[in-house]
Amino acid sequence: MSNKKKLWNIFGPVIIAFLLFGCVLLLPMKRHFSNKNLYEAATSQNENVFKGIKLKQQAFKKNYVPFYGSSELSRIDPLHPSIIAKKYHRNYRPFLLGSRGTQSLLQYMDMQGTAKQLRNKKAVVIISPQWFTEEGQNHQAFAMYYSPLQTTIFLLHAKNNKASRYAAQRLLDMDTIKDGIIKSSLEKVAKGQKLSSFDKQMLSNKKRVLENEDTMFSTIGMQDRVTKINRKTTLLPKKYSIKALNRVANHQAEIHTTSNGFGIHNNFYKKNLSKGEVLKKLKGSQKNFNYVESPEYADFELMLQQFAKQHTNVLFVIPPVNAKWAKYTGLSTKMYENSVAKIQEQLISQGFYNIEDLSKYGSQKYFMEDTIHLGWRGWVAVDQAVKPFMDEKNTKPTYDIQNYYYSKQWQNKEITKSLESAKSKAVLRTNLLKGKIRQTGIKGNALAVQNGKVVLDCTTEKNITSSDPFLINSTQKLMTASLVAKAVQDGKLKYTDHLSKWLPSIPRSEKITISDLLQMRSGLVLDSIPPKLGAYKYTSDKADLQSNLSHTVFVDTNYGKWRYDSLNYVYLSNILSKIYHKSYEELFDDEYIDKLHLKNTAFYWDAVNDPEPSKSLTGHRFTHDHWVTVNTDKALELAHHSLGAGSITMSNQDMIKVINYIFNGGMLTKKSKAYLFKGKAPSYYNGGLYNLKNYHVANGAGSGFYTFIRISNDGKKILVIQSNHTVSGRFTHYKKQVDKVMNQFMYN
Repeated sequence: MSNKKKLWNIFGPVIIAFLLFGCVLLLPMKRHFSNKNLYEAATSQNENVFKGIKLKQQAFKKNYVPFYGSSELSRIDPLHPSIIAKKYHRNYRPFLLGSRGTQSLLQYMDMQGTAKQLRNKKAVVIISPQWFTEEGQNHQAFAMYYSPLQTTIFLLHAKNNKASRYAAQRLLDMDTIKDGIIKSSLEKVAKGQKLSSFDKQMLSNKKRVLENEDTMFSTIGMQDRVTKINRKTTLLPKKYSIKALNRVANHQAEIHTTSNGFGIHNNFYKKNLSKGEVLKKLKGSQKNFNYVESPEYADFELMLQQFAKQHTNVLFVIPPVNAKWAKYTGLSTKMYENSVAKIQEQLISQGFYNIEDLSKYGSQKYFMEDTIHLGWRGWVAVDQAVKPFMDEKNTKPTYDIQNYYYSKQWQNKEITKSLESAKSKAVLRTNLLKGKIRQTGIKGNALAVQNGKVVLDCTTEKNITSSDPFLINSTQKLMTASLVAKAVQDGKLKYTDHLSKWLPSIPRSEKITISDLLQMRSGLVLDSIPPKLGAYKYTSDKADLQSNLSHTVFVDTNYGKWRYDSLNYVYLSNILSKIYHKSYEELFDDEYIDKLHLKNTAFYWDAVNDPEPSKSLTGHRFTHDHWVTVNTDKALELAHHSLGAGSITMSNQDMIKVINYIFNGGMLTKKSKAYLFKGKAPSYYNGGLYNLKNYHVANGAGSGFYTFIRISNDGKKILVIQSNHTVSGRFTHYKKQVDKVMNQFMYN
């Protein structure tokens, strides 16, 4: 046998197999990944998954949402987004994209293969100012996560525009790419040159081979965290509660936190150095760090441009650094704040308004796990932004991408007056306020006004518009009380007048004053069981009054003590009717609807009987895990029985007009307001409001409706939030959430 035949017998089969395998790689290859594969991939943070596209494409067609970030995503503690989503059966699952060193450029490249799947979808980005160093994207990290597949996709879709030219040059700057056709194509795109037909064919062939490799090998070497996640879900409370989650966070932190107050992450340890030696080296080591000037700002713009191209709705989370760590290393707090402001300016000016700025919480206990990574309470704060963002109906965002942000001028720009301008601050403030409103979880409309100008007007429910009316329930008491105050101004009534002057049949009416009714200190209650305003079935206001009178009793021990009961204001509406010799409806129409030209205000019975009633006039109640539509007839009965205390429907805009009229218009004198809107401890209730230290409060709930009003003491800032979706047992919770919104409005 000749030597050639011997060599063929030895190497021939290998050569044939290699050629056949090469042919196979050039053929289209399909693979359906199981749900188990997808879930493992979503939490693995595996390099092959990050570099590939197939797993992510299938996942994003389902309920997986990309969470872009870096090393903080690796902290799988019980409060991690993946664990919370699983424990509470969220309608989404986080797909963790990023590990140590994955910054904007790598994230942009990762997005190349999933643009179609993320079109009109949502995403979360944890964007750390600490990426924004003088170097920008770390070269070693880029080499580790660089994907030829993603790069070929980028090249095949590249246009002769600023984004493509900049991205191509940045990829070349990394000095990682050695492949001939990819490198030469990048050089052409960077120069604004067209790729030839040959270039595109070669890239297409390479893409097919790389896609098939991805299909075959993407699940190899995945880190299995499923068991760990399942185990950690058992540490969370059965019922979702921010308070309960923070208790778990505190407990977990106390178990794992190091004694030095900020921890030293393993990344900082050097071989053969003790912790003390590491600390010694790090002391003062970051005093000259500058996150304000960096090529990362232009790399970040690539991500924003891609999100805009995909019409992806994005929530950006900006984490802090551990305050103790920053003080130890000399990291400038002012510099960090400026870098955050610069990031926010870049986002806001282009229409990216969903920003959760956590940068100021670095000193909060257990907010950070170590030096730079979000900790237990930090993850709870993240969820408080993520949950309402995911719950909210997705709407197509409108972005305004500006090539200026690719420029060296912007990359190296310090904080200037443009970043601190009134307009920039106003937009940021509005965005933060909108974020707080989303976090309440209230479905409906919100309107915030300052000095008569609209600061925010938004809707968080798909079936209504911002001008739709709602049943305002008890917040009507403010308007009834103001009518009483005006009657006092007109000389038709005194606060010291006794109830006996108008309704003598009420027990101890000779003792009870108008002021007692306004402050709900009358001692009057209904003896019916359960207490029920009005007649059994509504027939007329007169019949309701007679029923109330026959069932009213005086409780001596309650007199002079605050006890909330709408009966007080129902009687005030009757007294007003007697004083002005007209029905309460006529009086309300004259003083508010007609005088202020209110377009979306009416008594509930008139509103629902309109030929085309608004959908917002139907209440919904969530109970026993499902939504129930409130019966309109029953709601009408309650509204009739609550004349003067909860029978009006109003839009937010009309509500603001009335409040402005009361507090800043010509309705009441300064003396009247000073008397009416000042209450006594413990409730501080008077004039239909809880007159608290920093602002006035009114809340309404009933028949599937919520109304929340907050008014600054000077009447200049007004917040109104309304909803026709209520949740059983959550009213107190929502009141507290609205207070947080008002605090944001008042002090930021």
